[in-house]
Amino acid sequence: MRITSLMLGASMLLSASVSLADPAPKLNLKTIKTAKKGLNPKVKRIAQKPATQTGAKRVSKVTKSNEPPLPPVKGKNGDIASVNGQGIKLTEFQNKYDRFTQTFKARKRPVPRKIDARYRDSIVKRLVEEALIAQEAERVKISIDPVMLKKEFDQYKAMFKTDERFNSYLKNAKLTEDGVKANLSKNLKLRNLLEKLGGKKVTDKQVQKYFDDNQAKYKVREQVRARHILLKTPKGATPAQIAEVKAKADKIAAEAKKNSSDDAFAALAKKHSEGPTAPRGGDLSFFARNRMVKEFDQAAFSMKIGQVSDPVKTRFGWHIIRVVERKEPRTRPFDEVKESISRTLKNRANRTARQDLIEKLKAKAKVEIYLPK
Repeated sequence: MRITSLMLGASMLLSASVSLADPAPKLNLKTIKTAKKGLNPKVKRIAQKPATQTGAKRVSKVTKSNEPPLPPVKGKNGDIASVNGQGIKLTEFQNKYDRFTQTFKARKRPVPRKIDARYRDSIVKRLVEEALIAQEAERVKISIDPVMLKKEFDQYKAMFKTDERFNSYLKNAKLTEDGVKANLSKNLKLRNLLEKLGGKKVTDKQVQKYFDDNQAKYKVREQVRARHILLKTPKGATPAQIAEVKAKADKIAAEAKKNSSDDAFAALAKKHSEGPTAPRGGDLSFFARNRMVKEFDQAAFSMKIGQVSDPVKTRFGWHIIRVVERKEPRTRPFDEVKESISRTLKNRANRTARQDLIEKLKAKAKVEIYLPK
């Protein structure tokens, strides 16, 4: 949950936003809009006649334009597509389709016809590409080292920090650990395949150049780690009610200043704070300037480490703040970021190499897709 200057009272927990490389690829709007363009013109599309559904419940509101939904995807002989005579199971399509459309289902809304068509095309396109890569990997005898797969899985899981967060991700994404490992295995197989086929290399010189050309990315702004105790003022509070809360805040601030140790302040926060960080002793973790509402931000960044503030008024109530740590602004050195840069450049090179390989394999492949029109 990220604290912004617009949402301090609603959410006082500030945590770093981590961009995770999902082994189960998600579809963004840009991908949806461009997916159809990526279909191979040589692909033979086998149309199906929609089956008549007797006794089906009528949907009172289909879409805003009242377009009928697309016919159900039934595949052919249990497959959604065939690549060089090898079938791709309909269940693989359905599992991905269910994840893509879960937002619409949760809101009990039909998927708009055009978006639905793009979802379907995009999923099948991805499955066909994966089949082409798997067949090529088998042809050139690519294998996966179990030790390397375990290492990849452990690194991936570690990004979630705790088992609880990882398990929550699995539940929300409708994945299992085996499913994650299967997707990581595909990624490893692709990486090994591209290397064996002489994929694009990343040199130390390229890494250094990227660092030199993108200095702004590695500037770290001044940050403060603080704890706070929030006493909320009721919505539409009268001056008397505000004064009453202020008096309570003054009393707690005076107590905090008598013993300003971190442990003592954390105990007071657990006892008195009405914000969501109370169970953690009011700990907001590190935040940069202009991430909090103005009054809170100005107070926190003007304080010394270990200092406890007088009550600070914001539109959410009265805050008593204690600064725990500070980080001065700096530029991250090359040695600290070179591995990250190298991964970024390798991923970029692999994406290009993958697309080149896919186009080459498609050109000589026989692909049949069993989606209804």
